[in-house]
Amino acid sequence: MTRPFSILPEPFPENFSEEEMAVMLRAVKETINVKFAKDEDVPKTILIDLFGLPKTMKTTVTGRLEQVFKRNGLKGFCPPETAELEDVRNRLTSDPLLMQATHLNGVEAYLLHNAFHPRMHFVPLSRGLIDMLKWYEMDRRKGTYTDEFVQIMNKSVYELLKKDLVDSFIFCTCSVEAAMKREFEGSLTQERGSKMNEKSMAEELDIYQTVLDGVNRNVPGLPIFHVDTSSVSVKEMGMEIMRFILPTICRRFSVPVSRFMSYSSTLLEKQAKLSANFEEQLKLKGQPSREQLESQGWQFEGTLEQEDTYLDSTPGVGDLDGVFDKIQKIRKDNRGLKFMYKGPAEDRWLSHRRPLTFDINPEEAEKRCKLYPVILVLKKSRDCYELNHGRAGLFTIHVDTIEGLGDYTEIRVLGSSDQDHSQELMHLAAQLGFNISDIVEGSYLSMALEKKQPS
Repeated sequence: MTRPFSILPEPFPENFSEEEMAVMLRAVKETINVKFAKDEDVPKTILIDLFGLPKTMKTTVTGRLEQVFKRNGLKGFCPPETAELEDVRNRLTSDPLLMQATHLNGVEAYLLHNAFHPRMHFVPLSRGLIDMLKWYEMDRRKGTYTDEFVQIMNKSVYELLKKDLVDSFIFCTCSVEAAMKREFEGSLTQERGSKMNEKSMAEELDIYQTVLDGVNRNVPGLPIFHVDTSSVSVKEMGMEIMRFILPTICRRFSVPVSRFMSYSSTLLEKQAKLSANFEEQLKLKGQPSREQLESQGWQFEGTLEQEDTYLDSTPGVGDLDGVFDKIQKIRKDNRGLKFMYKGPAEDRWLSHRRPLTFDINPEEAEKRCKLYPVILVLKKSRDCYELNHGRAGLFTIHVDTIEGLGDYTEIRVLGSSDQDHSQELMHLAAQLGFNISDIVEGSYLSMALEKKQPS
């Protein structure tokens, strides 16, 4: 499976809200819920494999994951662990090799039958292939299997893992203390079992580390994520897992960011804040001539005829002055359609906004205009210039003529916490004949709204 670039970092650095998860899952369904002919391959099913230590709430949270997917319109199936299958649970043989082979056969069947299920979008598995490696390693240490036999079995599992059928592996752990408390708190007996005691828990964690080292060496790049459940509730564990798997699913199934990002204002804001760079901008009243610009080394890149449709993503929540400090707009120009978001300005004169831009199609643009009220539409003609200013980086100039507002010039560059370009921006403006009195505060939107206000 190809792994295309996704705008979302993986994992996302904070938990998604319920509204954000819903928006993203609807986009996932819209992408993967495709029709196919009988002579075509069945589309890939989303597979999640939870494995790890006992008492990490894997079984409970697996059901909760299935629930959130189903409530957002995706069909899901949560098969029981292989230990619950009749042939395994009834222990038809006492031969450990045959018993483990039965387990492995069940896991492989789950994987192969559900990876391309014609009627399911999502299948969460519990105790899959990596867990099978753990059991072979555990029994090898007990002397049940020879090193050579386990190597052969590991190799066969590695080959299946290389098929990249599982979209996220979630390795669940907890502290020994947390596991013992969950097992024995409120129990009628405190007698430790042969498989559930402090020593066995510590040994099991060591075995998993050995197994994962082998997996990473032999099948590098698998999407394996670690979740420590020692001090979290089932809900918190589920939210943490969604933080890992949602970006992974969007990337692996090529879910376009345009299908979900602009439908959640909070997700837009969170994503923009993750950017290491912000847009430094000096907005000036008036325009230099092309001759002035080229004499200072600016290179003409072309003219764009732009139409910006500004959207109110939070109707009725604009601040008291009617200023929309967080800007959302659809831009139409010679290059097509884009959705553009800019976070609140962090500097009075130099803007310092964190932008987010992605392509959309006409249908998506129409949906947004129906979903969010249009504040206003601004049309402008924009001449674009660039200047490589040495170590300071690439600067751009936009020479804008805006219907109903007049003529303006914007000088822009990307800044960061480590590099500020205030002096360079002021110097470049001065070279073109601008002075302090020419500086304009605010966005074109705020300027247009101010002009509409009755005097």
